[in-house]
Amino acid sequence: MRANILAPVALFVYNRPKHTQLTLESLKKNKLAAHTMLYIFADGEKSNASEEDKKNIIETRELIAAITGFKEVIVNQKTQNHGLAASIIAGVTQVVNRHKKIIVLEDDLIVADYFLDYMNDGLNAYEAATNVFSINAFMFPLKTSYNKVVLLPYTSTWGWATWKTKWDVFDEKMIGKELLYTDKKLAKRFNLGDYKYTDMLNLKNNSWGIKWYYSVFMKNGLNLFPHKTLVANIGFDGSGTNCGNIGGLILPDLYSSKIDIKILQKTDLYFLKTYIKYFTRNKIKAFVKKTINTLKTKTG
Repeated sequence: MRANILAPVALFVYNRPKHTQLTLESLKKNKLAAHTMLYIFADGEKSNASEEDKKNIIETRELIAAITGFKEVIVNQKTQNHGLAASIIAGVTQVVNRHKKIIVLEDDLIVADYFLDYMNDGLNAYEAATNVFSINAFMFPLKTSYNKVVLLPYTSTWGWATWKTKWDVFDEKMIGKELLYTDKKLAKRFNLGDYKYTDMLNLKNNSWGIKWYYSVFMKNGLNLFPHKTLVANIGFDGSGTNCGNIGGLILPDLYSSKIDIKILQKTDLYFLKTYIKYFTRNKIKAFVKKTINTLKTKTG
């Protein structure tokens, strides 16, 4: 793969130096990292930032100022706080307008050694597919024998990529969302099992992810996913904006092999059924319980 066709990575950081360091270390293990441009967007200090927050912001900025191992590192530091949603929307728009494609990470994501291979291969393979809107690297631990990539009608915020032509459909105002409150069949299609995406439509929780999903949903879009995860979130320790707190930092087990990209024309209904069934209330509760037990084992 020639270096000049690699997509740039945009990393969004704020006040988590330890998480940021782990994210960067995992990304640097990718063999394509040395040929990849890295944009880092550091949000500014909040008006009510504590002394600890200020200290962590300084440490984070010192860390990103010294980062090496990439083709080029471009750091964008804000003097004022814009919030996660505004930062990601503006940063993604800036990078795709310049490079026509982008890989997006936040500062609490650990990536596998073949993450960049998978993302770039997916971007190259599906660039001309008018119904595919993103390449995603995270997959829940489903019990299935499926062993290849799959197209799903959902998006992910944990390690993803897209093209300018697809990001151009992003609808920050989510025009027409009111219909999802009254049309039960449409709402059921929009939701994921027992996970109610519709509950997020009116929340002022600084979530850009629901806006991206809504934008893709309105275009009947599909999104590429691996059968095993190449990304894990280590932010479930109360340090982030949207992930909550289950008691501490969990180091992940990631898929360690290269994933071959297949050109697919449609989703696999059997995998889709398994994916949706995973999001029943009992399954979600079991996943949380298992995660907490894993945390206790690793930190106890």
